[in-house]
Amino acid sequence: MATESKFLDRLDAGLTLASVPNGATLVVAISGGPDSTALLAGLARVSKRRELMLIAAHVNHQIQAESSTRDQLAASRIAESIGVDFRIETVNAPALAAENKISIELAARHTRYTALSKIATVSNAYGVVTGHTRNDQAETVLLHAARGAGLRGIGGMKYSSILKFPESDLELNVLRPMLDTPRLECIDYCEQLGIKPVVDPSNSSRDYTRNQIRLDVLPLLEKATPGSSGALARLAKNATDDLEIIDWVVDRFLSEARTEAGAYSRSTITELPRSLVSRMLMRAYENHVGHSQDLERVHVSEMVSQLSGRSGTSIELPNRTNFYIDRESFGFASPDDDDCPYPNSLNAIDFQLPGTTLLGDGFIANSEIIDRPDQLDSGSAHITFATPDLLTHALKLRNRINGDRFQPLGMKQRVKLQDFFVGAGVPERWRDRVPIIESGEGIVWVAGYRLAEWAKVLPSHSRVTKLEIARSDDSRSR
Repeated sequence: MATESKFLDRLDAGLTLASVPNGATLVVAISGGPDSTALLAGLARVSKRRELMLIAAHVNHQIQAESSTRDQLAASRIAESIGVDFRIETVNAPALAAENKISIELAARHTRYTALSKIATVSNAYGVVTGHTRNDQAETVLLHAARGAGLRGIGGMKYSSILKFPESDLELNVLRPMLDTPRLECIDYCEQLGIKPVVDPSNSSRDYTRNQIRLDVLPLLEKATPGSSGALARLAKNATDDLEIIDWVVDRFLSEARTEAGAYSRSTITELPRSLVSRMLMRAYENHVGHSQDLERVHVSEMVSQLSGRSGTSIELPNRTNFYIDRESFGFASPDDDDCPYPNSLNAIDFQLPGTTLLGDGFIANSEIIDRPDQLDSGSAHITFATPDLLTHALKLRNRINGDRFQPLGMKQRVKLQDFFVGAGVPERWRDRVPIIESGEGIVWVAGYRLAEWAKVLPSHSRVTKLEIARSDDSRSR
């Protein structure tokens, strides 16, 4: 029984590498094929020592009615013969593929893991165990390499990983304890136990890229370089080890760049290598969205390029996410996020001087005539001191309109408000909401940024106009 002992030793070691605790409940994905059958049978033996609770789960994808029914019956028979509780989930992979215009392979994977996630949740399971072998790992590494993947792709599958579902709160702990087990050992183990698994005819079809690698590419590679499947699996392990170091560096620099407001400091990354910045952006995106699916190299390159450009810009990314660049920081925002320090769009309203004007969304505008302070720099971007002559003006409060121009304090000429916003680093997502006070003389104050030159306090003024934009609770607290 040397084969059985060797197989079980590998499986037991794989459970340890997947960090499966003793006493855990595990959902075992079984297709009825030799790999998943050997996995279920082996786990049933190992579970006695590890006190594992096993649930065999089969997903019927309804791809081909006859073979789908055959596989379901075979999986049920195998689970019953081993003495493991059996669950069945039926999904419609062809319908999903047609609806979303994706391949049957991708649709089957999505529906399979969604169904397994539901079983795991209902069963309060530690995770779902799959029958991926060392041969599957070699195929995955070769497939990713052919597509130009980086270290994460070359690292292949992990003994344990969290699978997240976009547009859903579902998460699945996927366990792969047989990544160091050759497929041939699974077949031999089934034969030794007298269990007859089914063979999926689609595994012989060259219509699928992975099958072409399994049936044609790897055998040729194995012939030219014996032991290449094992070598590819070792390559995945080496890449994973290197990736751990890179991830540690990325997390460290990303943590240092994090600001109290939840964005990231631009100044902390200016001297870093472009490749490191790229990885930091990918990780920051993943942290914001919850996954990195659909984020492509072209998106990352564009983000890196924009970081060295002007502030106030933004880029649309997948998963309803925007990447924005401010004067001193950058970050990610979703449609429901709102970091703007101003109320929503304003209709033109009369501005009371002196008095308080309600702006909505919990914001107010205060104005009063006070004795001239010793320092005209209030220390706050949302408070400014202007000429007391504003008492004689009819003032309005509004947002920007096309063609706005004004003469910023300290400048001799009038400029386009749009150009001023760009030069002042006003984020593009804020510009339509910045409150503007105007009179018959033109713009008085672009709130939060600059007073107009004509409205400045003169040396002869002993009294000044104090203007302030604030949240109503902040105003009361002073």
